[in-house]
Amino acid sequence: MAAYEFFKKEFEFRGKHARMAGELCTLNDYEHTYLKRVIDVYVLAAVVGFRVDRKAEIDYAPNESKSIFSEQMLGAKEDLDFIMQMMIILENRENMSPEESVKKAFRGPESKEEFEYYREMFNSYVRGGVEELYERLVLRKSEVEEEFYDEKTANLMALLERFG
Repeated sequence: MAAYEFFKKEFEFRGKHARMAGELCTLNDYEHTYLKRVIDVYVLAAVVGFRVDRKAEIDYAPNESKSIFSEQMLGAKEDLDFIMQMMIILENRENMSPEESVKKAFRGPESKEEFEYYREMFNSYVRGGVEELYERLVLRKSEVEEEFYDEKTANLMALLERFG
């Protein structure tokens, strides 16, 4: 077991990212929300933020926070570790050989500084992904000529086309 492991502690969205995450997953409001749990927002936002290369700084506004408890983080740890490993491989592809970047990704961080660097990199992509999802799913209004009657479906299809 590595000395430094990701995703074993609680995570907290703060400020505008907490508000955005809350609007992406409102408990028991399946008609207007997109995801069931905040951990689902965290996992999806990591992939989206990295895919569109969008990072965001922490918003320290004191007005809101949304927490993901350590039990939920541990429950999603396998998926989150895989996403982190892919980020490390792709992040290092220009600086080192493919073999070296794969070793680095699967070996894990070897120092506290390296651990903090990758954790912040991951979370900045999560925040950027939350912003992207919020803009595309919550703020976006469907076009009159779109083929989907339902605005929620139209927004989801537009998001999927962005990655197509």
